[in-house]
Amino acid sequence: MSLARVRQTAERLVYRVAGLPVALRARRGADPLRSAFAHRYWHPRGAAELAELVAAIVLSPIAVAGASLWFTVRNGATIRRRYGKPIAAQLGEQLKLYFSDGVLGPWYYIFGLHEEGERRAPTFIQRFETKTCYFRLLKERKGSPLNDKVRFAEYCAANGIRSVQTLVSLDGGDPLRKLPDQDLFIKPTGGRGGRGAERWDSLGASSFTGPGGEQLGGAQLLQRLVERSQVTPVIVQPRMRPHPDLVRLTAGALPTLRVLTCLNEEDEPEVMAAMIRTSFGTNRTVDNLHAGGIGALVDVGSGRLGKASNLGADSRLGWFSEHPDSGAQIEGTVVPCWELVKSAAVAAHRRFADRVVIGWDVAVLEDGPIFIEGNGNPDLDILQRFMRIGLREHRFAALLAHHLRRRGAVPA
Repeated sequence: MSLARVRQTAERLVYRVAGLPVALRARRGADPLRSAFAHRYWHPRGAAELAELVAAIVLSPIAVAGASLWFTVRNGATIRRRYGKPIAAQLGEQLKLYFSDGVLGPWYYIFGLHEEGERRAPTFIQRFETKTCYFRLLKERKGSPLNDKVRFAEYCAANGIRSVQTLVSLDGGDPLRKLPDQDLFIKPTGGRGGRGAERWDSLGASSFTGPGGEQLGGAQLLQRLVERSQVTPVIVQPRMRPHPDLVRLTAGALPTLRVLTCLNEEDEPEVMAAMIRTSFGTNRTVDNLHAGGIGALVDVGSGRLGKASNLGADSRLGWFSEHPDSGAQIEGTVVPCWELVKSAAVAAHRRFADRVVIGWDVAVLEDGPIFIEGNGNPDLDILQRFMRIGLREHRFAALLAHHLRRRGAVPA
């Protein structure tokens, strides 16, 4: 079994363990989302899902205790010092919130549940719900261009959606063209969370400097990418430069917005929530929170940014109003071209109307918004991390329930 398969299996087991108490406690008809989740949880499809369910039931005591201990070791002292919450109390709360809402150690800290956890925990839509149930049930078909970075760019170009073009696509064979003399951004076609992305800046005369200051000629870099693509296909795109108002909010990586859209009761897209991601420290390549980036919530009405932080599984960084490197003001800053970003996300979703929910990655350049990619199975953690009250108490949850009912996924 490959490392990727092992990682995927482990991830599914984590979701099974987290979902177990929720599936046990859900009462039919009380909460349409939890009711749909419980029905899906207890009806595994195939031998593999059945094996995962049995393994989760057997392993849950070890997994819950292990996750709580591990993440409390990482974060407990920081939370105690910053908020006065004793470590023993943090551990006790994690166990209590697991049995009430399926909260495992990482999410106790991601959602900041050391503060009013008993009241706030039920308001969050958990990752184990979306990844294993809601988003899967709402996909009418597979094979959407959202799932393929090459096809996404081609589909956008054909449908009048402004997106970052693909300069070269490599899949193990000889390329049809050489690398252009410009700053480049390279990423695997199926990558997630910024893993495997590289930035190569042009030095002119077909020469590039990459991660760690390494310098390669264009032919050398292309050969390296061809060899890499024999294992994992990659695409080469031009490196975008942010709007001047956003330059001081990054250590060098392109800041991007995650804009969540959902079809409403009339099957028209609406913008539900948004946040901005950016980089700090030595990270000049990617802004993803899972790769060590920082972010802030965007007020959908005004485009104004809130306080910033990292994903929260490591609490040491905490919350701040200014960029850690430049000192530039983050909290209160208004995203440039915000109304254009919202209208572009709504218009783009109309072209992908087979998907109920889409998480758009959008950059704002000097001349306006441009789409990086779209996610049909978007991560809600990176939005809810910055919310005091989660998306379960939001119009988004009502729309999810509406579409699940239409598909017969909510038990009567």
